[in-house]
Amino acid sequence: MKIVFFLPILFLGLISPLKSETKKEKEYPKYSFYAKCLDDALPRTLNNGLVWECSVKASKELDSLIQKQVSSKGDCETEGFESHACQLERSQKAFKTYYQTECTWNKYGMHYPYCEMMLKKDRLIWLDTSL
Repeated sequence: MKIVFFLPILFLGLISPLKSETKKEKEYPKYSFYAKCLDDALPRTLNNGLVWECSVKASKELDSLIQKQVSSKGDCETEGFESHACQLERSQKAFKTYYQTECTWNKYGMHYPYCEMMLKKDRLIWLDTSL
Protein backbone atom coordinates (compact mmCIF):
# COMPACT_ATOMS: atom_id res chain seq x y z
CA MET A 1 0.00 0.00 0.00
CA LYS A 2 2.85 2.38 0.75
CA ILE A 3 4.34 1.55 -2.64
CA VAL A 4 1.15 2.69 -4.40
CA PHE A 5 1.57 6.18 -2.93
CA PHE A 6 5.33 6.28 -3.34
CA LEU A 7 5.54 5.36 -7.05
CA PRO A 8 3.48 8.31 -8.42
CA ILE A 9 5.46 10.76 -6.29
CA LEU A 10 8.73 9.23 -7.47
CA PHE A 11 7.58 9.35 -11.09
CA LEU A 12 6.53 13.02 -10.87
CA GLY A 13 9.79 13.86 -9.12
CA LEU A 14 11.77 12.36 -11.97
CA ILE A 15 9.72 14.01 -14.71
CA SER A 16 9.51 17.57 -13.34
CA PRO A 17 13.21 18.51 -13.89
CA LEU A 18 12.94 17.35 -17.49
CA LYS A 19 10.02 19.65 -18.19
CA SER A 20 11.56 22.65 -16.47
CA GLU A 21 14.31 23.16 -19.06
CA THR A 22 13.66 24.34 -22.56
CA LYS A 23 15.57 22.82 -25.43
CA LYS A 24 17.26 26.14 -26.21
CA GLU A 25 18.60 26.47 -22.64
CA LYS A 26 19.92 22.92 -22.72
CA GLU A 27 21.68 23.45 -26.03
CA TYR A 28 23.22 26.85 -25.32
CA PRO A 29 23.76 28.00 -21.77
CA LYS A 30 24.12 31.71 -21.10
CA TYR A 31 27.71 32.21 -22.35
CA SER A 32 28.10 29.41 -24.89
CA PHE A 33 29.00 31.62 -27.84
CA TYR A 34 31.75 29.18 -28.86
CA ALA A 35 29.44 26.14 -29.02
CA LYS A 36 26.84 28.12 -30.96
CA CYS A 37 29.49 29.27 -33.44
CA LEU A 38 30.65 25.70 -33.99
CA ASP A 39 27.08 24.51 -34.49
CA ASP A 40 26.36 27.35 -36.92
CA ALA A 41 29.39 26.27 -38.98
CA LEU A 42 28.34 22.60 -39.04
CA PRO A 43 28.62 21.97 -42.76
CA ARG A 44 32.29 22.93 -42.49
CA THR A 45 34.84 20.47 -41.22
CA LEU A 46 35.98 21.00 -37.64
CA ASN A 47 39.63 22.04 -37.83
CA ASN A 48 42.11 24.35 -36.13
CA GLY A 49 40.99 27.30 -38.24
CA LEU A 50 37.37 26.91 -37.18
CA VAL A 51 38.39 26.51 -33.52
CA TRP A 52 40.44 29.70 -33.80
CA GLU A 53 37.65 31.60 -35.58
CA CYS A 54 34.96 30.60 -33.08
CA SER A 55 37.26 31.25 -30.11
CA VAL A 56 38.00 34.77 -31.34
CA LYS A 57 34.30 35.50 -32.01
CA ALA A 58 33.28 34.19 -28.59
CA SER A 59 36.10 36.11 -26.92
CA LYS A 60 34.86 39.38 -28.45
CA GLU A 61 31.33 38.70 -27.23
CA LEU A 62 32.63 37.91 -23.75
CA ASP A 63 34.80 41.04 -23.75
CA SER A 64 31.80 43.26 -24.36
CA LEU A 65 29.79 41.55 -21.62
CA ILE A 66 32.69 41.80 -19.17
CA GLN A 67 33.07 45.49 -19.98
CA LYS A 68 29.36 46.03 -19.34
CA GLN A 69 29.66 44.30 -15.97
CA VAL A 70 32.72 46.33 -14.97
CA SER A 71 31.29 49.66 -16.11
CA SER A 72 27.95 48.96 -14.43
CA LYS A 73 29.52 49.89 -11.09
CA GLY A 74 30.23 53.45 -12.24
CA ASP A 75 33.38 55.43 -12.89
CA CYS A 76 36.52 55.07 -10.86
CA GLU A 77 37.13 58.16 -8.78
CA THR A 78 40.52 58.17 -7.09
CA GLU A 79 39.81 60.74 -4.40
CA GLY A 80 40.63 59.31 -0.97
CA PHE A 81 38.62 56.13 -0.39
CA GLU A 82 38.86 53.60 -3.20
CA SER A 83 35.39 52.90 -4.56
CA HIS A 84 34.04 49.53 -5.62
CA ALA A 85 34.32 50.68 -9.24
CA CYS A 86 38.06 51.34 -8.78
CA GLN A 87 38.59 47.94 -7.18
CA LEU A 88 36.74 46.29 -10.05
CA GLU A 89 38.78 48.15 -12.69
CA ARG A 90 42.01 47.20 -10.94
CA SER A 91 40.81 43.61 -10.70
CA GLN A 92 40.01 43.61 -14.42
CA LYS A 93 43.52 44.85 -15.30
CA ALA A 94 44.99 42.09 -13.14
CA PHE A 95 42.74 39.56 -14.86
CA LYS A 96 43.95 40.70 -18.29
CA THR A 97 47.56 40.19 -17.17
CA TYR A 98 46.59 36.81 -15.78
CA TYR A 99 44.99 35.41 -18.93
CA GLN A 100 47.75 36.78 -21.15
CA THR A 101 50.35 35.13 -18.94
CA GLU A 102 48.40 31.90 -18.47
CA CYS A 103 47.79 31.40 -22.18
CA THR A 104 51.21 32.59 -23.39
CA TRP A 105 52.73 29.15 -23.67
CA ASN A 106 50.21 28.49 -26.46
CA LYS A 107 50.44 31.99 -27.94
CA TYR A 108 51.75 30.89 -31.31
CA GLY A 109 49.40 27.96 -31.70
CA MET A 110 45.70 27.71 -32.27
CA HIS A 111 45.06 27.17 -28.57
CA TYR A 112 45.83 30.70 -27.35
CA PRO A 113 42.44 32.15 -28.41
CA TYR A 114 40.65 29.12 -26.95
CA CYS A 115 42.49 29.47 -23.63
CA GLU A 116 41.72 33.19 -23.52
CA MET A 117 38.07 32.59 -24.32
CA MET A 118 37.65 29.96 -21.60
CA LEU A 119 39.24 32.17 -18.95
CA LYS A 120 37.07 35.13 -19.98
CA LYS A 121 33.98 32.94 -19.75
CA ASP A 122 34.98 31.92 -16.21
CA ARG A 123 35.61 35.58 -15.35
CA LEU A 124 32.16 36.57 -16.57
CA ILE A 125 30.52 33.82 -14.55
CA TRP A 126 32.48 34.99 -11.51
CA LEU A 127 31.37 38.60 -12.11
CA ASP A 128 27.75 37.43 -12.34
CA THR A 129 27.93 35.71 -8.99
CA SER A 130 29.98 38.32 -7.14
CA LEU A 131 28.32 41.52 -8.34
